[in-house]
Amino acid sequence: MFNENDILGDLDRDEKGNVVVLLDNQGKNKDRAGKITNKRGYLIDSNSGAVLENLTFKEMFPYDDLDDRGEVPHPYCVERYNFNPHNVMGDFDYIDGQPRMMVTNKGFFVDKKGRRVNKFGWMVN
Repeated sequence: MFNENDILGDLDRDEKGNVVVLLDNQGKNKDRAGKITNKRGYLIDSNSGAVLENLTFKEMFPYDDLDDRGEVPHPYCVERYNFNPHNVMGDFDYIDGQPRMMVTNKGFFVDKKGRRVNKFGWMVN
C-alpha cells in the first residue's frame, strides 16, 4: 500500500491541510529535521533527486518519474492515500529481490502472464 505520508518530510500543514515546506538560509527545501525535500514536501535524495521513503530512505520514485512540479507519477498522485500498488504491478518471479523481467521479440516488457509492463514492472496499456 502507498500513502503520501510515507514520502513526506517532517512538516506542518496550514489551515487548509496543505503541507508547509520550509526553506533553509540558502533557499533550499528542508523539513524540520533538516532533511532535503522537494517543493511538494517529499523527501529526496540530494544526488539523484529521487523521492525517498521517510523511514527506510529507500528510493520510491526515480527523479525522471516526477513531473515538473515534483509530483509523483500517476496513479499515485491521484490515489495518494492507501493506494495498493499490487493492483497495477505485473506478476513476476523474483531473483535476489529483483523482478525477473521478460522481453518479447518486439522489445516489450511483459510479466509472467504475458501482460505488458514498463521497465519498472508497472502494467501499461
